[in-house]
Amino acid sequence: MLDFYSASARSANATRAVDECMDIIFGDEAPVDGGIWIFNAGIGFDVKKIATAIRQKVPQARILGTTCGGVIGREGVGEVLTSMAIMGIQGPETEAAYSSVSGFTANTSYEKGLELAKGLKEKLPGVTAAYLLTPGLDTNSDEVLKAFNEILPDLIISGGLSSDNYKGIFTEQYVNGVSGSSEAWVVGFADETLRVATRACHGFNAYGEPMTVTKAENNMIIELDNGPAWETYSAVSGQAEEYLKNALLQGGMAIKLQPELVEEYGSDYLLRLAVAHEDAPDVMFVSATIKEGEQYYLTTRDENRVFSEQEKALAALREDILSHSSDGKVHPVAVFQADCLARGRTLFGKVLKDEIIEMIQTALSDEGVVPPWLGMYGFGEYCPLGNKNTFHTYTTTLLVLYR
Repeated sequence: MLDFYSASARSANATRAVDECMDIIFGDEAPVDGGIWIFNAGIGFDVKKIATAIRQKVPQARILGTTCGGVIGREGVGEVLTSMAIMGIQGPETEAAYSSVSGFTANTSYEKGLELAKGLKEKLPGVTAAYLLTPGLDTNSDEVLKAFNEILPDLIISGGLSSDNYKGIFTEQYVNGVSGSSEAWVVGFADETLRVATRACHGFNAYGEPMTVTKAENNMIIELDNGPAWETYSAVSGQAEEYLKNALLQGGMAIKLQPELVEEYGSDYLLRLAVAHEDAPDVMFVSATIKEGEQYYLTTRDENRVFSEQEKALAALREDILSHSSDGKVHPVAVFQADCLARGRTLFGKVLKDEIIEMIQTALSDEGVVPPWLGMYGFGEYCPLGNKNTFHTYTTTLLVLYR
């Protein structure tokens, strides 16, 4: 049976931040050695120093980590550059294991996805759910999910894409001694006592006439409406092209969702984040497969709808969990949360952001106690939709493990 531990802290010193987290988790008791330890960290940290500090406390730990635009722990939200959240997973290696790869890019996403999935299946044949972390700026998330579906078709995948401090310059992933921008990892769970519930929602609105992709390659929109992608987007949106390219979160677009998924998702649209790259200034890069003929709409946030759709998503999660409860109560043992960084300080002020996180954690608390919690603000999210593993942006996604 798996046990989960979590804490979050803020400190300019990596060792001090890890020490604080371990004190929160274990108090005066010695930390439990071994297990898998995951950290999310702002880019103010050296990720290798974080890992070294964890290993000083837990010498046999297998350590995974990522940079992100902010963290979410059971203590709340931290978005300064030196915010950190960690999650420890203790138990038999037959119930929790990880797989990792190097050289993960948009062009290798399918190949490396197969490698990740095969590695996880080999280590954990009975895996039922997984938390996936891929690079934030060079990923084709549709391709990695396609690969997982071929190897582990029944696997429930949640997780996200790493990020930096909202600049879209560099993200770093850490895997047990190795760090870099092209590392990817996945943690799987095969504890037969655990059940899984997931949900994703956004709350944005689409508007205007759609732009049609007239030239595309892999994860790149080369032309919209037969013109250079960014130039067309700028003309339709009425915003300066250079502003759109530099304001990372402004390149948001929406594509229509299949009608049968609308009720579950709370929206008619799936959102996509487009970013620019200096080596191809006219091209819009998206962390998903782009097909010619697809139509994309402009989007606008609706703060009231963000809250209302989150409430609906939480109600659905609770209903799912309570349908398997023997005592009519919610008993989560761990929550993994991936949020788009647009839902952090870029979308909300502190009060609203803290309010929505408190709402989520209250709904998933066990008699008032927030379960072990690991969350981050990243460049995209993984979560099932319509019983199919799906890539999202601008969402809150939740993977709830409960008994």
